[in-house]
Amino acid sequence: MALTETLSNIYLFIWQKKILKELDQNITFFERYRDQIFFTWNKSNALELETVLRTIRENHSNVHFQKLIGTSVQFVNTYIENRQRQLYSRIYHDLIIQSYTLPYVVGHSKLAHSDWFLSALIRAVCYCSSVEDFNQERIYLELTSLTNGYSLLFVGAHVQYFCNYFHTHAM
Repeated sequence: MALTETLSNIYLFIWQKKILKELDQNITFFERYRDQIFFTWNKSNALELETVLRTIRENHSNVHFQKLIGTSVQFVNTYIENRQRQLYSRIYHDLIIQSYTLPYVVGHSKLAHSDWFLSALIRAVCYCSSVEDFNQERIYLELTSLTNGYSLLFVGAHVQYFCNYFHTHAM
């Protein structure tokens, strides 16, 4: 990690604590990734949210943000939605990026590709709020691997390893 990134994270952590203090009890979910934050506001009064955001803007002039109000949002490859007051999430696939492409560099070993596949399955478990969405993402990952030349044996073995490791039934 570069020194500038470390210093940036320290600064953002201090800034994050100040923001959370100003937001107080009105948020139900807060997430920060690098220099981006995401939070849900549990008050129905939009004027109160606008007042809090104005206060943040006045006290921290170097902070820039974009306010989105709605029932769904995409944040760091995650689709998050409020479905009748229940938090719903799944992996977000950007429509601009070509489907079924692998995020690897030429020259990586098979082990690196195996690690990618297992990491992607673990990410799917963490991101998906329903079993159906996880299964859909698992199928997407399997198709991605098959499309990029991996054998059915490779894919099946890794899915089976994942299921055995996490003590889940076969999907």
